[in-house]
Amino acid sequence: DLARLADDTLALLAPETPVIARMETLRRAALYAQKDPRVADELESRLMARVLDAAAKGNADALVWFDAGYLAESYKQATLMSPKSRPAPGLNGYTWVSKALALRGNDPEMQFAAALITVYDVSLRGKRPNHEAHLQKAVAGAKEGSLLARNLVDHFASRGNTLAALRARFSVTSN
Repeated sequence: DLARLADDTLALLAPETPVIARMETLRRAALYAQKDPRVADELESRLMARVLDAAAKGNADALVWFDAGYLAESYKQATLMSPKSRPAPGLNGYTWVSKALALRGNDPEMQFAAALITVYDVSLRGKRPNHEAHLQKAVAGAKEGSLLARNLVDHFASRGNTLAALRARFSVTSN
């Protein structure tokens, strides 16, 4: 139900929701929101309001920064697949995800999100400069058999079809 998209999405983005689950929730929400610009604007506004509320309270909540930034980048990617009016014009979601990383420390799931965001930039016609560093940190922090490890192999199989192969490619050891 598009009328409930913002409420339903926010309900799924509880503090205990893992970053990988947040990524999928936001990606799907971005795809559904493409059907109605008002719904897209409402979801974006509600996530931005969470950032402003946290900042006003002096709460350094990395997840609210992450959610707002990842949604903005998901909107950009969704409009590449379905070119309609883009929500979040001019918003650099990568900057917001970078802020979340700075607040949270070296979170390998957030590093994976940053690697996905930076894998391709339309304006650069290629990868953003930090892509390899984010991917390397995600690979280094992934636990064998974890959802993160499976996602890394699924998304970056051309660089290694196992976590061990990805680690060898980036010359990293597990944390």
